Amino acid sequence: MGKVAIIFLITFSFLQASGQILTINSGYSFPETNLLESIIKEGFKRANIALKYQPLPNQRSLINANNGVDDGEAARIWEINEHYPNLIRIPVAIHSIDLVVLSRENLHIKESSDLTFYNVGVIRGMKIAEQITENAKPLSITKTTNHITLIKMLSSHRLDVIVTSKISLLSGLNETKEKNLFMLSKPLVSRPLYMHLHKKHKKLIPQLEEAFNSMIEDGTLKQIRDTFLKDLESHIANTVRIIKDD
Repeated sequence: MGKVAIIFLITFSFLQASGQILTINSGYSFPETNLLESIIKEGFKRANIALKYQPLPNQRSLINANNGVDDGEAARIWEINEHYPNLIRIPVAIHSIDLVVLSRENLHIKESSDLTFYNVGVIRGMKIAEQITENAKPLSITKTTNHITLIKMLSSHRLDVIVTSKISLLSGLNETKEKNLFMLSKPLVSRPLYMHLHKKHKKLIPQLEEAFNSMIEDGTLKQIRDTFLKDLESHIANTVRIIKDD
């Protein structure tokens, strides 16, 4: 019997005996948190670990996981433990931040440097969007706290483009029902995200790593994500043209 299998059996036996359930926090809002819940539930099922999935405000989610109040974080960037050192990464990307462009015309923006010629809107505090936009030195940068405001500003010609998370944008478009807009399907920037556990659970990492890898290998992870995105996109099919530009 391999070393990983032995660790798994010992750890799982302990969890069964103690009745322990791991509480995994999500700092993401609806509907993205639902996607993550589906992915993580399947991973924990394959690893035979009991799960409580808990949406929380973004900062509180991280603080509780880092302090050991809760047991882990659903999906964060690779280097998050530089700021929250008690979190240990499971080295399998289970999600990603995909930044896309929304505009009133098909502007063929393929690289962040193409933003130079436009008035750009971003969500305040979405650091990756703020950073790539500022580096492009566009005509202007407008920051707001929600996608609804950005979309309305775009429709009223106060902005030329919006750069933001694809899932959040699709959700906002579904709410506003704005028409005659173009969204590039291919992300301008994509950052992989990883589940993290509090260091007290580091012995569980091998079987969760194996479980998530198996979801990638058999196509389950892609299927969950594709089904989720297809459903979101179907709600805006008559209002926004999604440009497939590979």
